[in-house]
Amino acid sequence: MDQHVLELQGRRLRYLTGGEGPPLVLMHGFLGSAENFETWFEELCTRRTLVVPDLPGFGESSPLRERHTSAAIAAAVEPLLDHLGLVRFDLGGLCLGSPVACALARRRPARVRRLLLHTPLLAPDLVRRRFHVQVAAMTAPGLFEGVVWLSRRRVVSDLYKRLMVEGKDVDRRAAEVNFANQCRADPRASREWLRDGLRVHDAALVATHPDEVLLIAAAGDRIVDTEGLRRLTGGWERCRLALVEDAGHGWTEAYVRRQLELLGAFLDGRPLPAGTDAAA
Repeated sequence: MDQHVLELQGRRLRYLTGGEGPPLVLMHGFLGSAENFETWFEELCTRRTLVVPDLPGFGESSPLRERHTSAAIAAAVEPLLDHLGLVRFDLGGLCLGSPVACALARRRPARVRRLLLHTPLLAPDLVRRRFHVQVAAMTAPGLFEGVVWLSRRRVVSDLYKRLMVEGKDVDRRAAEVNFANQCRADPRASREWLRDGLRVHDAALVATHPDEVLLIAAAGDRIVDTEGLRRLTGGWERCRLALVEDAGHGWTEAYVRRQLELLGAFLDGRPLPAGTDAAA
């Protein structure tokens, strides 16, 4: 992957490109960077030209002057697509990046082809209640500054993630990258994006998307209500839902292998692998 920087009105937007074929634009998850997708790069670069930005306020990209809503972040990424001359492209989002991808699809519907959402946050009632409670507490005025300080202590961060979000056996390399990203994330951008991303309503947009859609989630995810997601998407005509068994929110080696099998089949236009717990 090649690294680039686009300067926009004094604001820095870093992005990675690589591969060959039709373009695929990817939006990373909360407290992340383009490197969130590092384990996908080698496989996807044989099928698509990847464009992966650090979203504003994260990685090496500058924060926005305005509030970091999913819509504002999508609008800030839009000039990059024009800069690269991307007329039509596939679009993906990871977890909190899924509302950003949906916001971009809403802004430029004629440009977005296939839609790929991993751990999709499509509506507030599809996010587990206990996670809503966690976020409300951690982002509360007077508490958030302390949460930021604690999040930059490795032992505390790893313990919270293992017990409350990701579970055990997370890939060590991914854990290192994720911790480095959360240490350099802009606190204001983090708080604003998280609070906004859990309030969006994107189910109708995804249900009526004119091209094919793939939704991937771990059956044991601690953020997304996967059973609610299954019920909701059951009648969506062009949408395929793949629930990966024996996986949680954190990425393990086995979970990544399963992701790549699903992604390859979807991007190649093949049926999803046999044994996939999926609805079409």
